[in-house]
Amino acid sequence: MKKNIFTSIIVFISVNIFAHAQGTDLYEYISKNIMSGAHSVIMETTKEGISPDDIKIVQKFGEAQNPITGEKYFRNYVSYPYYAIRKVCSALDGEIVEIGMRENLHASARRDLFFSPCEYFIIIKTEDLEIEYFGNMSIDKNLKSGDKIKKGTYLSTMLGGGDGGMVLNIRMKYKGEIINPSAWFPSYF
Repeated sequence: MKKNIFTSIIVFISVNIFAHAQGTDLYEYISKNIMSGAHSVIMETTKEGISPDDIKIVQKFGEAQNPITGEKYFRNYVSYPYYAIRKVCSALDGEIVEIGMRENLHASARRDLFFSPCEYFIIIKTEDLEIEYFGNMSIDKNLKSGDKIKKGTYLSTMLGGGDGGMVLNIRMKYKGEIINPSAWFPSYF
C-alpha cells in the first residue's frame, strides 16, 4: 500500500513538472519567435503619439461577467481597445486557413459590450500555432484562404466611430487547444 501511494506521488509530481516545462517551452518559443507585445499585431495606431507598446488589453481571457445582465461566461480570447488601433498585421509567418465574415457571433462575444451584428475574421496558422483576429474590421481584399504570409503582413483596418476602430479580438490555439494570449500582451488587470 505504501509503495502504491509513493509511486502515485512520484507520478503526480513528474506529470506536473512535465506540464510546467511544456508551458514554459511554449511561452519561450512564442516569445522568441513570434510575439512579445502589442507591436507584434498593431501596425498603426489611431494617433501619431500612441506607441503600440503602450496599448494594453481591455478584455481579459477567462471568466467574465456581462456588466448589464450580470451573466457569467468564459471569454476564450483577449481584446484590445477600440480607440487606439487603426491597422493590424500578422504576428507570425504562416498560412491563412480561413478568412471571412460571421453574421452570428459566438455566444461569448454577444455578451461583451463591444460587438457588432457581424464580425470579420482571419485565421493564420503555422505548424502547431494558430492565431485568429476578429472584430469589426476591413480585411485586406488581396488576402484569401491558402495564402502564405510573413510576420508583419498587413491584415486589416479597424472600423468604428470617430478616428478610432472597434475592439480587436485575438484568440490563440496551440495544437488545436485554446491557450491564453495574455502572457504576450500586457493588460490593465
